Amino acid sequence: MNILLVDDSPDARLLLHKILREAGYRDTFSASTAYDVFKKLDVEHGGAGASEIDLIVMDVRMPEIDGIEACRRIKEVEALRDIPIIMMTARSQPEVLRAAFEAGAMDYIKKPFEDVELLARIKAALKLKKEIDARKNWEQELNKTIQDLDAALQEMGVLQQLIPVCPVCKKSSGDQTVVSALESYIQAHPNAKFHDAVCLSCSTLKG
Repeated sequence: MNILLVDDSPDARLLLHKILREAGYRDTFSASTAYDVFKKLDVEHGGAGASEIDLIVMDVRMPEIDGIEACRRIKEVEALRDIPIIMMTARSQPEVLRAAFEAGAMDYIKKPFEDVELLARIKAALKLKKEIDARKNWEQELNKTIQDLDAALQEMGVLQQLIPVCPVCKKSSGDQTVVSALESYIQAHPNAKFHDAVCLSCSTLKG
């Protein structure tokens, strides 16, 4: 899974890359400013880069736009809301942490950090992202199934309208008007599935 590491310190970024790669996380990317993050995620175009990143680990203190504000802007984009964000901070004041969580961060880690703690939090965040992705895929499949069922019911409704049935004897009149309507429907829906029954004319031709 892809992890985006955001810190304005080159040394901090190198250290993060080293720790993660040694732990088996090969798909890591880095950014030094919030603008780099916005560009990577394509925030300007509604988060078109959402599929490229599964987790963001971002420092709170950065130039121009700090990590908390960057987190808030990312979470404002619907396509990016499910990307977990872990904030790194050298300050553990309650107001800083409260602001980070209110901005949409899922977790934080205090700098300087321990490798074990960092990796544990990253593992938990990636597990959450996998669960979120699995749920979204299931919802998409369910919605498609519902749409297919709705379409099938609509088709059945159309066919029912084409076949008049006597309310007394419950039999179809089967007159030429009905036959013509059904033939028109079949011509307009070549992929529709019907019960195969070779007609007398075709049976004679085959013979």
